[in-house]
Amino acid sequence: MKKVLAALVASALIGAPALAAAAAPQLLLTNATLITVDPDQPDAFSGYMQVGDDGRIMAIGAGKPPAEISAPVVRDMGGKMVAPGFISAHSHIYMSPLRGLGHDVNLYGWFRAWDYYLRHTTADDIYWFTLHGSVDFLRNGITTAYDFTYPGVLEELTDDPSQPQGAPTQKPGPFEENQIRAKLDSGMRFINSPWLSEIGSDDDIIGRFGDLLDWAKKEGLHDDPQYLADAISGQQQFMPTDRTAKLEVRAMREFGVMNQSHFLESPNAVPEQQAKFAWYDDAGALGPDFIFGHFIHVNDAILDRVVESGARMSWQPTSNGRLADGIADVVRYRELGIPVAVGLDDQSCTDVSDPFQNLRIGLYTMRGLHKKASALSIQDMLYLHTLDSAKVLNIEDKVGSLEVGKFADFLVVDPRSPDTGPVYEPLATYVLAASLRNLKEVWVGGEQVVNGTDLLTYDEAEIRREIDQRTDRIRAEAAAGDLEKVAAAGN
Repeated sequence: MKKVLAALVASALIGAPALAAAAAPQLLLTNATLITVDPDQPDAFSGYMQVGDDGRIMAIGAGKPPAEISAPVVRDMGGKMVAPGFISAHSHIYMSPLRGLGHDVNLYGWFRAWDYYLRHTTADDIYWFTLHGSVDFLRNGITTAYDFTYPGVLEELTDDPSQPQGAPTQKPGPFEENQIRAKLDSGMRFINSPWLSEIGSDDDIIGRFGDLLDWAKKEGLHDDPQYLADAISGQQQFMPTDRTAKLEVRAMREFGVMNQSHFLESPNAVPEQQAKFAWYDDAGALGPDFIFGHFIHVNDAILDRVVESGARMSWQPTSNGRLADGIADVVRYRELGIPVAVGLDDQSCTDVSDPFQNLRIGLYTMRGLHKKASALSIQDMLYLHTLDSAKVLNIEDKVGSLEVGKFADFLVVDPRSPDTGPVYEPLATYVLAASLRNLKEVWVGGEQVVNGTDLLTYDEAEIRREIDQRTDRIRAEAAAGDLEKVAAAGN
């Protein structure tokens, strides 16, 4: 991806060209049905978009481009829809090769189903797992993801989230570094969010996180515009003492990073989970840089405190249904003023990383819950999965909508191939009728990364070979471990 070459200046008028100074023009789309998700232009319109060689949008407007708007490459879009890439504000990308597991159990049973295999992975395996998940996201129109990484830690899981897990041990190898490398190799934008594995002293734990950031800085990885930010993955829901909250707050303050914590996700042991809210509050975690992931089993006191603090939440409608976690009432949360983002979660609990499906599951769930079709509009649902997610993640200056100065991360969708019928309202067709089969192109930073279902950034045959070989070995090792347990029990 290319570096930004100059300052960007936006116009307030959409009907006239909105222009940015600076980079040399590279691409001009004409005759496009633009769904910009720009709050100043909420309706779809027929127009053009100019992209610079810095990967950012230079101009966007209705109608034909004026004479001064040109580029070496001009694409007549033939009326196809052009919309911003989806953002997954809550993802576990390394889980991509572990789909279909734990299909009839709740959250903690599902943990056991995939841990049976994941515990046998190496750092090299996790590179390929993460690359597999990243290109899967891209192919399906997800151009930016908040990624909870795998720490390469072994621990014995318990069925009761109120009880401590087994003592963790660290597997050897650069697990965290390999996941960053894989995401960069894929072409997807991301926020990198490691767990603070509680192995060693507080200083040891904080030091490991700092070492990872230092490594990325020394390697120059933060200079890549794909690498949007660092964060930490909160885990107080799963931990037995308030040490976890205190450690996370220390990391947030020392390194200036946000924290997204899985919280009040499971319908199991809800009173015990709710009691841990005070641990975060007492530690000073709550605020605009704190995001509650899932946040389903709340009470009025918790909601009041979240509103007061300015904390945020991330909603995963597809995985919440798949795992029978419950329903987060995001209509109520938004009415209270809580900012809401939307994620695809991991591919092992959504199985198909389909943002169009995620839009509709979220929309229909809220309308069904409130028994009111106007409870959540199609515009609201699309914004939640794009610009609102960018705002919650503090990256709205870069992605989330098609506006001058932002990265040209966009999708080309053709609702007439295969045919969904005449288009009466483009936004309604996009949200309610379009699907992955209508997704024709994916672009990141003004560069095409997907054509139809073909990936253009990486040799997918190589990825498939690596995944198949590695999962064959992992399954054999898991089966051998079972035989060892049976033999040990017999003795």
